[in-house]
Amino acid sequence: MKRRTLLAATGAAGLATVALGGPAFARPAGRRPSVALVPLDDRPVNTYCAEMTGASADAEVLLPPRNLLGRFFTPGDGAGIARWLDGADRVDGYVISVSMLAYGGLIASRTAAPALADALRNLEAIRRLRARRSDAVIEVHDTIQRLAITSTGTDLDNYRDLLVQWAKLYDQVVNLGQEALRGQLDAVRARIPDAVVEDYLAARARNHQVNRLMVEWVADGTISHLVLSEDDTAPVGLARAERVELEALVARLGVGDRVEIFPGADEVNALLVARVVAAGAAPTYRVEYAGVSGEGWTAALEGIPFAENIRRHVTSVGGRVVTGDADIVLAVNTPSAAAGQRAADLDAFVGRIGELLAAGTPVIVVDPLIVNKGDHDLVSRMESRLDLPALLSYSGWNTGGNALGLALAHGTARWAYLRSSGSGFGVPELRGPAQAHAEYLLYRFVKDDPWKNVVQVEAYAHARAQGWDPLALTAEQKRYFDGWVRDRLVPLTERYFADHFAGHELVLGVRGRKTFTATLDRVTAVRVELPWDRLFEVTLEPSLRLR
Repeated sequence: MKRRTLLAATGAAGLATVALGGPAFARPAGRRPSVALVPLDDRPVNTYCAEMTGASADAEVLLPPRNLLGRFFTPGDGAGIARWLDGADRVDGYVISVSMLAYGGLIASRTAAPALADALRNLEAIRRLRARRSDAVIEVHDTIQRLAITSTGTDLDNYRDLLVQWAKLYDQVVNLGQEALRGQLDAVRARIPDAVVEDYLAARARNHQVNRLMVEWVADGTISHLVLSEDDTAPVGLARAERVELEALVARLGVGDRVEIFPGADEVNALLVARVVAAGAAPTYRVEYAGVSGEGWTAALEGIPFAENIRRHVTSVGGRVVTGDADIVLAVNTPSAAAGQRAADLDAFVGRIGELLAAGTPVIVVDPLIVNKGDHDLVSRMESRLDLPALLSYSGWNTGGNALGLALAHGTARWAYLRSSGSGFGVPELRGPAQAHAEYLLYRFVKDDPWKNVVQVEAYAHARAQGWDPLALTAEQKRYFDGWVRDRLVPLTERYFADHFAGHELVLGVRGRKTFTATLDRVTAVRVELPWDRLFEVTLEPSLRLR
């Protein structure tokens, strides 16, 4: 939809009827709220997405120095990050990834190399933080290790799928008593070297011990709130067995109101930033599906029905799911009951979103249907029939839990900010958060659909045609593809803005009975590069101007 002018984010009607509350943060006048974030790793999904989630609500997200975060297979400096946390006192809240602080990041956490003693020593920074700031909000995220090891471009990759098969069969036979599968279990195990299995199990045992410790730290008050996310899981496997043990520990310690366990990982940094930013707002969400109900559909790489994953993510951000009137509608793209119904279902789904926006209802669009990318059939309909900047948020990135959490985080943070925008005097300070919100929304649409569905596909094919591994580029190949991707993605982003954002009005905030808006003018710059030596993800940072 080109050059259409509608009110964005929630619509004037929706904002005008909201009972405006105070800001989520209590802070000195003139100072932006701030969150200290120890991210899962240095990829944009764990840094930029969390920063932009905060920025859309006028909150500053402070990260450790980049040289401490590591990169790809180079682990971060957990001890250095612990020292950084020791000095991070002038902030309003904390979001801490255990994987980074303990081991040096998500990839490092999947091998047995980081020693348990070193991990525990680094984690003592959380204890010291609680001792210094007894009233601080300390949000912590730890991962339940995924079934697959990381692809390294080495001979170890030959055992990646076999390890997943073995981990599932082991759980079925040993934990669930399905003896008929023992022959398959033994056959798969015989194909994997002992050293590979031993490293895999040692990493799992160490991580599970730390998972348990974090639950205990919730019980003794060290941690305010904990998310244990299942990284790329399945209905059966060693991760399932670990989750069951952790759920039992949570129940035994009576901390179920302060611990969530759900499928996901990369979205949790942004989700917990939004929880801190929106503290006290307690939003309600009604879920509407494109196809089948999430009660009966489980997303790929997950082990629970998607409706339950929604409830757990919503709880983690500080809200609750309701069936009637709600502050926000979660419009969720689920599969159709039959292939022949798909077009009609999507037409009705997009039409319903349009009706909600026209009525001033805040809408978050969650697109979890296809792993690693947005559903182009949905997005193309949204582009032609909706005012995209009128949405609170959108995400279709990677797993279902990732897409859900990223959209939920951005939309909730922005909604909470707009809800509290009636405080203060004047309007200039409202422009920065609105600009960040639009930049992040543009990023999501470009990255999750045309990047994933078109440019990345072409990049993979181009790399393979030259005999290069798209998931393990050399330094020279990475430099080549930095330019190759930049030459395509910068003009694509500019065209996308011109077609779907330029000339649209954006809500800045509401003061009394007046809704303040600005017009989306133009793209002033687009930063593009590959963050790691692979083509799986891309850094895309558009800068916009409002008028």
